[in-house]
Amino acid sequence: MGRLFVYDENMTDERAKITVEKMAAVADITAPEKAYIAATGDKTLSVIGGCVIGVGGSIFQTAETELTVANLDEAADFIHGHDYYIYICDPGNDSQDEIYMISENSTWPNGDEWDMDNTRKIGGFHYGRVRNVNEYGQEVNAAGAVRGSGWESNTKVAIIPNSVWTTAHRPKCDPAGMVYLGNALWGDIYIASSDGGQGLQSAYNAIPITGTEGLNWYIANEKAARVGKRLPSYAEWLVGAEGSPQGLDGSNANGHTATTNTARAAVGKIANAVSVKNVCDAAGDVWKWLDEFCLDPTATAWTWHNVIPGYGQIYMPSATALHAFIAGGSWNDGVHCGSRTVSCGVYPWYVSAGVGVWCVCDSL
Repeated sequence: MGRLFVYDENMTDERAKITVEKMAAVADITAPEKAYIAATGDKTLSVIGGCVIGVGGSIFQTAETELTVANLDEAADFIHGHDYYIYICDPGNDSQDEIYMISENSTWPNGDEWDMDNTRKIGGFHYGRVRNVNEYGQEVNAAGAVRGSGWESNTKVAIIPNSVWTTAHRPKCDPAGMVYLGNALWGDIYIASSDGGQGLQSAYNAIPITGTEGLNWYIANEKAARVGKRLPSYAEWLVGAEGSPQGLDGSNANGHTATTNTARAAVGKIANAVSVKNVCDAAGDVWKWLDEFCLDPTATAWTWHNVIPGYGQIYMPSATALHAFIAGGSWNDGVHCGSRTVSCGVYPWYVSAGVGVWCVCDSL
């Protein structure tokens, strides 16, 4: 650690010289607004003008620029269920402007010419299932009628608009597989699955983690915290799940809910099962733990109960009096599944193959 700049009117001290390299080294991204990248179409994005960005030893000022699949580093098209990262790159020629690259690589774009010294990650997005909505964010049918005939199937695969993030508009955790829900809150696009370690991930076509892997409320809370996320409140759940079609008894068209189902299913695969915030499988597949509790109103014999051996005891009016909310419904709950569905009948140490978790994170 040392002094980078000093004042020397004679400019004999090297620390007094202001160079592009020095300015780039200390430059953050300065932008007219935090969300300086936005989706403008199913396969297009726009970077706003006026952003000042340091890349390696260079500084660029952006003009309004459209990005498309032509900016991909390798593939010819975006792939359903994949996360993409947006880079501004220095071509190494002082007379040439910045280059924008889109890549699945989270470090720098693929290609021998790119590395950590001549590229800078400025944002990203998820390509997946999107529900068509009106100007107020309400679910509509193809004719634009709110919950009009056929509204449930009015979805498409595209750049998820509220998944687009920047270095200034993003969750505190890894933004992969997440969408902005509003009011400084982000939510997972998919029901959580194991990340292969001790945490959770939001990943397309993955099998949701449940009590089959030993999950209960406590473990769900711990695993979410390890990746910088948390369990949602019921109110937060309602925001993320809004606009998800109610489940059906005799079909999996609106979600994995048919009463004949016998097990959980991979997430993100059902076209209708997406909310207005573009959260998949809110209704059905597996219940999701919430961060809210209630007490059994009929239990009255208060005493200590050793229901979590090795972790202390709970003072409550019966051995199962403390209940944790679960939301959305499970794989064979049929019409009981929905965006406002909640059950108050299980306790936080309950382990069930039908109960998983959906996570949220606060904005950076």
